[in-house]
Amino acid sequence: MTSIFRLALTAAVLLVGSTAPAAAAQDAPSPPAPPAPSPLRVYTVGASVSAGFGLSAELATEKDVALAVFLEAVLTERGRERVTFVDEGEGWFFNAPYKSGAKLVDAAIEGEADLVVGVDFLFWYAYGNGSRISPRRAKGLEAGLRQLERLQCPLIIGDLPDISHALKGSGPFGAPIVNRSMFPSSEERLAMNDTIRAWAEARPEVRVLPLADLMRRYVESKPVKVRDLEWKVSSLGEALQKDLLHPNARGTAWVAMIIADEISAVRGFDGGDFRFDEEEVIGQLGELTRPSRERRAEKERRRAERKAKREARAREKDEDKQEERRSEEDRSGKDRSGKEEQGEPLASSR
Repeated sequence: MTSIFRLALTAAVLLVGSTAPAAAAQDAPSPPAPPAPSPLRVYTVGASVSAGFGLSAELATEKDVALAVFLEAVLTERGRERVTFVDEGEGWFFNAPYKSGAKLVDAAIEGEADLVVGVDFLFWYAYGNGSRISPRRAKGLEAGLRQLERLQCPLIIGDLPDISHALKGSGPFGAPIVNRSMFPSSEERLAMNDTIRAWAEARPEVRVLPLADLMRRYVESKPVKVRDLEWKVSSLGEALQKDLLHPNARGTAWVAMIIADEISAVRGFDGGDFRFDEEEVIGQLGELTRPSRERRAEKERRRAERKAKREARAREKDEDKQEERRSEEDRSGKDRSGKEEQGEPLASSR
């Protein structure tokens, strides 16, 4: 073998050897991408405010629009990828708070909630007419707090507002939706709010939403603020429904933004998850509720069609009866006329 040939062969071997690993590396499959993190689960647990009581009438939806939907409307595009809200509002909470509270806390635990929002969870433990086995006021509040102690995740709760103005409200049947016997005294309510704050201060992952201050600002027409937004209501009707207890759609949107501001300070969340623009929130709410509004409109259209058909059938039956009556009258009149022409008596007599 000539020296030139040996040199060429050696170069070829070296070339193949040096490129083979690179080729093999290119052919090797890429490692799988890490799975996207699951969205943070926020459970809203509570009574009629959480359940969106009365909002179906204002928003023309199939059913009431829960606070969780308003919170979803506050999410930014980034927030929708990172956060999901689970509605556990109970409209009948007031009827059996001990049973309802336990059920809702169970749901949050079983759903492995990353955060629980109970803006009106404690309300009916303190307000309302209690019984021997399920007392309200201070003992009821203790029972509600014991339920919340079962949670092992961050928690946002509301304190107890003064709702004496609701005695002038008008519920679904015209009368006020609450009565004086349901109310703790002012001294009891203030003492219970002190208990709530002390309970929260002993638990670093619990935050208290000052509902009492928010309601007082509504009543006194003082400005309500969240981030760079400010709202000063001139009358309670701007923020509350006719019962003067439950927030209307705009009032609920503001409650949702105030809650979102609190959520953004909880570990794992931040301000980029939420929008703080009332017009944008209301616009997004419209998009979220569009299917429900369309279904309601379709049901009402079908109901109107059925009603129109029933009324049309009733008119036809009435017209048929009138036609039959006229025919009978015509036949009766012809019979009388025939008998008169023949000289027959119309009736026998003695």
